[in-house]
Amino acid sequence: MGKPTVSDRARPLEVVILDHTAQLGGAELALLRQMDALAARDDVVARVILFGNGPLVDRLRDHGHEVEVLPLRPGLRRMTRYEAARPATAAKSAAGAIPFVRRLAARLRQLDVDVVHTTSLKADLLGVPAVRLAGRPLVWHVHDRISRDYLPTPVVALVRGLAARAPRAVVANSRATAETLPGARGLVVAHPGLAPDQLAPAPRTRPATPVVGILGRIAPTKGQLEFVRAAAQVVRRHPEATFCIMGSPMFGHEEHEGEIRHEIARLGLDDHVELVGFSDDPAAELDAMTVAVHASPVPEPYGQVVAEAMARGVPVVATDAGGVPEIVTGGPVPVGWLVRPGDVDALAEAITAALDDPDEAERRGAAGWQRARTDLGIGPSTDTIVGLWREVAGRPGPSTHERPRVAIAHDYLTQRGGAERVVLALLRAFPDATVHTTLYDPAGTFPEFRDVDIRVSPLNRVGPLRRHHRAALPFLPLASSLLRIDADLVIASSSGWAHGFPTTGPKLVYCHAPARWLYQSERYLGGDPRRSPTGLALLALRAPLRRWDRRAAARADAYLANSRVVRDRVHEAYGIDAEVLPPPFAVDTTGERAPVDEGVELGPGYHLVVSRLLPYKNVDQVIEAFRGLPERLLVVGAGPLLEQLRAAAPDNVRIATDLTDAQMRWAYSHARALVAASHEDFGLSPLEAGAFGRPTLALRAGGYLDTIAEGVNGAFFDVPTGDAIRAAVVADRSATWDDAAIRAHVEAFSPNRFVERVRAAAARLAS
Repeated sequence: MGKPTVSDRARPLEVVILDHTAQLGGAELALLRQMDALAARDDVVARVILFGNGPLVDRLRDHGHEVEVLPLRPGLRRMTRYEAARPATAAKSAAGAIPFVRRLAARLRQLDVDVVHTTSLKADLLGVPAVRLAGRPLVWHVHDRISRDYLPTPVVALVRGLAARAPRAVVANSRATAETLPGARGLVVAHPGLAPDQLAPAPRTRPATPVVGILGRIAPTKGQLEFVRAAAQVVRRHPEATFCIMGSPMFGHEEHEGEIRHEIARLGLDDHVELVGFSDDPAAELDAMTVAVHASPVPEPYGQVVAEAMARGVPVVATDAGGVPEIVTGGPVPVGWLVRPGDVDALAEAITAALDDPDEAERRGAAGWQRARTDLGIGPSTDTIVGLWREVAGRPGPSTHERPRVAIAHDYLTQRGGAERVVLALLRAFPDATVHTTLYDPAGTFPEFRDVDIRVSPLNRVGPLRRHHRAALPFLPLASSLLRIDADLVIASSSGWAHGFPTTGPKLVYCHAPARWLYQSERYLGGDPRRSPTGLALLALRAPLRRWDRRAAARADAYLANSRVVRDRVHEAYGIDAEVLPPPFAVDTTGERAPVDEGVELGPGYHLVVSRLLPYKNVDQVIEAFRGLPERLLVVGAGPLLEQLRAAAPDNVRIATDLTDAQMRWAYSHARALVAASHEDFGLSPLEAGAFGRPTLALRAGGYLDTIAEGVNGAFFDVPTGDAIRAAVVADRSATWDDAAIRAHVEAFSPNRFVERVRAAAARLAS
């Protein structure tokens, strides 16, 4: 299409969107919302071509959108995925589709659009030869998980193979869908966003009579049978409850509705369960529910009905698989109950719990409404898709100088810890950002920072301070006050200093913790501050430093906290209400693994500690707990207590330092469990262990309460003493852990989720 000219950049981007069906499924309703959002923009013009007639045609036209129907033979349009997987049927279908592909290609050439965007699986496949003939770039929008639990194996192989080379780019409707498209070209994630009119104006009040509902197309993958079977258990405790099944069968699943009716009669639920059919007003139906249920026995690609229920403030019970955890998890307050797919007993227990405690259910419903209002709107997904269209069309958007200039502030880059990983995640969200810090030691922190534009304070010229940042404490208030940042938006990653850097634009603080040396001095030092020179120095400086610290906090425009406990500490220290945004974990579980050689053959099944060796980490107590036990312990870490701990360690304990990434992967993958005994503000190590399917035995305190679900990815002990830790290790001997469930739990803390939420927070501040 040639190099874009100035006039190309000025004119709106022209796009045609293809869908094989005009029936009102989830993807089609998402298309309608997307078209409404696109119509409000002046930089893109979109039209729709459907391969059949149906209610979506009238819906689009009623909303003022340009739509046309290019008929596909009914037999091809209605063919199921299982029929298409048969070789003879597939060959016959391909031959029968040739005339349609030619007509479609001719129409695309006639329209002369910049991009062709397909938004259903059949449209994806038919679009490949059509755009080749028309000479237009193709973008796939995939709304189905391309996996063998969702599609026949031949279809999975075909779609994955084409996704790697046929379209210019692929949009997945969730991270769960994206993970089923390994190697897909130009892959991005854009959740089906909620339209403004789907959001209730405020969290609702609960209905007077318990109504439990399930909303969605009737099909075996949607869980209506599981819902009915769970209802049979719930009515034993709540005989006043009624159950509604809203939706109609599509795509050859008409017989399944008969199976559902038969199951209702068999279980004697005719007076409790009603099939009410398709609803034109799902918001009204949702508003009447006490609890909304998503019961899919297989992982759903996204789970739009869950987002819609949250938008109305309705508490949700949903299956913990596929794209649903991306919607439900990640906020400071649970927005519902997650249960294992296909587990009717767990589904019934969760519904019963919601009905047993209506106050808790409404609290979760209100949290879901808040999350839908701030994180699940249509705007971000539209921006992502339009940006992708521009990229594949060779039509650049606004120049760099027109975008807001974002800078990232951080206390000091001298270590390899969780806070430094957060800075790398912020750079993933804002790749053009500069980084401003008091001290930078390239050898002491992650090598990825060497490719970043880093601005430092004059203190950085003093080499010993770069290597021993704690010695710089008396000078850091002045250095921080002089580190002025000129940017449209500053995101400060702070546990004591970066929130005090002066800025010309708004400042969003991501708080790892209010300065521990000011507000938790005894815990930070591991004892009474009056008994050490460092502690006495801190006591002498504490009053002026606290005044400086609180003035710095007051100048921020918004605060994010990395856990609920830090949120509470921020309020206690500064009187500021912070939103909770858990930090991401980033572990490559697929890379090379190299054994840890510490003088003994560790073998599999040892317990693991990954920690800086500081007093408040309580590593000494973990080591003491293993004294005399048959279990082995590997401690990975470095710090001031290294030699002291090595000298005290019994024969079944080894301490390793400076491990490579390959050795860390080996250490996690061969461990029986992680042991975490410190008072952490968040604590990334349980998530890193969970990525390898390993549980954590943790102190019941701090950020571990956010990252560990007891019985799912770990167990707790109540005090950080050798006796309590030893008891937890002994109790763990008889425990069994589900590796898949552990991995699924930690996915809620993925880097993609963090990037989405921090971008949304920044956008709210910049708007």
